[in-house]
Amino acid sequence: MKQTLTLILLCLFHTALWADDSPCPNSNVFPISTNQGKPTDLSYHVSFTSTESQTSNLTEVQSLFKSNLVTSANGVVPNFGNTSKQYWFCFVLRNDLNHNKRTITFIKYPLLDQVQFFALRESGEVNQNIQGRKFPFQNRDKDYRGFSFETELLPSETVTYYVGVKTDSSVSVPLMVAEEKHFDTYESLDILLQGMFFGIVCVMSLYNLFVYFMVRDKAYIFYVNYLIFAAILFQLSLQGLLPVLFFQNSPELVYNAHNFLYFLFLLSCFPMSITFMNLKENAPRLYLGFMGLSVIPMVCLLLLPFLPYRELNQFGDSLSSFLAFYALFVSYYVSFVKKFPPARFYFFGYFMLIIGGLTTVLKYMGFFPVNVFTENAFQAATAIEVLLMAFGLGDRISVVQKEKERIQIKAEINKQKLIAYGKELKLAQKLQESTLPQVLPKFPGLSIKTGYFPASLVGGDFYDLTVYGKQQICGLIADVTGHGVPAAIEAAMLKIAYMQTLAFANKPGKVLESINQALAGNYKNQFLTASAIFIDLEQKVLKVANAGHPALYKFNENSKFIDVIRPKGKLIGFSKEGLYSDEVHSIQKGDKLLLFTDGIWDLWENGDSGEEALLDWLLQRKSESVESLYGGIDEHIRLRNKEGPADDDITFLLFEIT
Repeated sequence: MKQTLTLILLCLFHTALWADDSPCPNSNVFPISTNQGKPTDLSYHVSFTSTESQTSNLTEVQSLFKSNLVTSANGVVPNFGNTSKQYWFCFVLRNDLNHNKRTITFIKYPLLDQVQFFALRESGEVNQNIQGRKFPFQNRDKDYRGFSFETELLPSETVTYYVGVKTDSSVSVPLMVAEEKHFDTYESLDILLQGMFFGIVCVMSLYNLFVYFMVRDKAYIFYVNYLIFAAILFQLSLQGLLPVLFFQNSPELVYNAHNFLYFLFLLSCFPMSITFMNLKENAPRLYLGFMGLSVIPMVCLLLLPFLPYRELNQFGDSLSSFLAFYALFVSYYVSFVKKFPPARFYFFGYFMLIIGGLTTVLKYMGFFPVNVFTENAFQAATAIEVLLMAFGLGDRISVVQKEKERIQIKAEINKQKLIAYGKELKLAQKLQESTLPQVLPKFPGLSIKTGYFPASLVGGDFYDLTVYGKQQICGLIADVTGHGVPAAIEAAMLKIAYMQTLAFANKPGKVLESINQALAGNYKNQFLTASAIFIDLEQKVLKVANAGHPALYKFNENSKFIDVIRPKGKLIGFSKEGLYSDEVHSIQKGDKLLLFTDGIWDLWENGDSGEEALLDWLLQRKSESVESLYGGIDEHIRLRNKEGPADDDITFLLFEIT
């Protein structure tokens, strides 16, 4: 009997001796000098426990850590999926330096509804803060999209922290600590990366909206709709930026907006996917499947006021996972079985989005750990998908190709009609005159003067000025080899091809390429030179492309020499494979531009090069207005005509940035 009692007493003594009676069991003290105060993951130093009931005061929290099972994180970021439990975390910081240190404890995950911080000092003083998605943004110690708690540690002081979290979304708690200055740097980098992401998405949205107004293809407007709801609004909620940027004092609105934006995002996927892959024609049965599934997010939106947040959020995660795989299967079928090329971009874009989305969903469900990849996978995948989808829309080249063929057919028909009437000189003259602008466009900030002087009754020179957008003007000047009726007919063909080209060409090089595609092979060994320019007054840039044409001259009153701008390019009509590169030059107020055909050089020819003489003349009169320069050129023409008829047509365009 004595031996038995002795054994029991020894066991009790051993248990008491080795029991962990510290305020934060199963955790290691973290010296703040570790990693030089830079942001550090606390998962190696934190322990945690959970409770089914709400705990809100420090005494109850300390009791939990004494009575409940306490688990060490052991280097794994705590992630518990979607649960109704409240989790409490404990860790200890020690200031191992001989001066005060202001530290920031923060949680990067922004979808926590309630976050309570307690800091228990050695003196017994307690600092506390409560914040979260359901609390005003100003409760946070830092203007950060996550949650932050500021503490100033005294020299050699040890502080025990308790952090409690509860949310109707997934419970993921990537706890980190940093000195204040390093946290500010970390936050600035985070803002920069978020800005880059939303900047890319906004630019792509505006670009595709502009394309929609140009081509009126509903796939573009559905894609813009998808970008707005999926890549902008839902991402603002997912990344915790709604309270930062818009609703700092409306926590309930921020909380309820998440599911609303979630299902709007899922709903926006359907019209974009259907039109992008042309499902109605390529896969009618799969199209019906998409239409049926689109009802689900609509019903969920209607049920938002009546069903609990948590259940709808969990259902949204399951629905998005299913839709991701279904869309991947459909895009594969349309791309590689039905051989619809644009759908390949959709397939690879959605494949990237699925990887990022499923990684995020599985992280929220607690199946994947929390790390840099799983935290940023969905946002990075969205950025890649946005770019791939944009390329996919651009790949609707088949439509553009059909349009080019239609242009060529129309140009050939018009050519035959023009040839039938080519013998009548007056008709040819009227035709030629009709190709030129009757009224110059009025464009704020730009003064324009043009001159056109054919060598005979009708000529082969051509020019056009078209306002392109709100701040751009497109100019084209061309010279068909020779002059007279045949050249005028070719110029008329050029006009037709040019006007058709403006519907989809948005760069001068593309303008020349499209004209070349339309006219190559239809000239019967006759070619033309051309130069196209885009003047963008908003961006203050000049874009130039050239097809064997004389250079563009650029100068202002401060110029010491005339800028001679002549990108390389083959004659129009030489080969259908011709490519024309753009040169981009900056422009400023007072700059003048002269675009002309080679007949103008004859005016200054006097035994020497007419081009050199023209450059000297322009340099001498560089401070004059375009009206004065026009008068000077007109005077040269009248003087030259006294000597005899001109050998070539003369056309010139003068611009001044005012």
